[in-house]
Parts: sequence; structure tokens; C-alpha cells
Amino acid sequence: MIARRVLALMLLASPTWAQQRVSDIGRADPDRRALMDALRPMFERETFGPVEFAVRELRRSGVFAYGVVQPQRPGGAPIGWQATNFRDQLNPHDWYGGRTYVLWRRQAEGWKVAEFAVNPTDVVWIEWERQHRLPRRLFSTE
Repeated sequence: MIARRVLALMLLASPTWAQQRVSDIGRADPDRRALMDALRPMFERETFGPVEFAVRELRRSGVFAYGVVQPQRPGGAPIGWQATNFRDQLNPHDWYGGRTYVLWRRQAEGWKVAEFAVNPTDVVWIEWERQHRLPRRLFSTE
């Protein structure tokens, strides 16, 4: 009986996934660079060259961060997607040109990419929200 009461109090005292705090990650935040550094090696390997990211959205909640980024070559040059390993995922006439949706998870050794989608044709974060029990506000500012 006491164990049930303690468990009930713990559940009431801890924030639920829907109530988790969500905050924007600004340019000066050290996590911003760490998040991009966690994503960069994969894109450099798959696009065969150096990559930087134009950040469209970047927020965190607990040990998760979510972002929408536009991969590009250093200095803002576009990536020639047809000459990358992503070529089959992209329509050459799509004006989003590689817009990428990313979910990171903080681990003991730092931020790691948990999920990502390049130029998705659907709202991919809805599944991420459910699967990882994350607040909707992490993915949408509306």
C-alpha cells in the first residue's frame, strides 16, 4: 500500500511528457554548435564534401532537440543533390532542396542524431513525437 502511494506521488510530482519545458536554441547557445557538429559528419559522408547548415528551427526539451536545417556548402553554395547519396530521395525540381528535419538525443558523450529525414513528403515528426513521448511544442510553434 505504501509503495503504491509513493509511486503515485512520484508520478504526480514529475512533469508528464506533454508538460516538458521547450526552449529555443539561439545562435550563442553552445548546444547549437554541438548539434550541428553531431549532424555534419553524416552529411559530409553522404554528399562527398564539406557541409554547413542554415538553421530554420532549433528547440530542445529535456534530453531531446529538434531542428529544421538546410544543408549547404560552406559560404552558402547549394549542394548538387544529384551527385550525392541522397539523389534518389530528392526531386530535382523541389525548391526545398534537401531541407532536413532532425531529432537529436543528448547522451553521456554528447548529442547524437536519433532520427532524421531529408526532404520528407510527410510530417515525419508526428511519429517521433509519439515514439519518444515528446511534447508537440518541440516540433511546432503554433
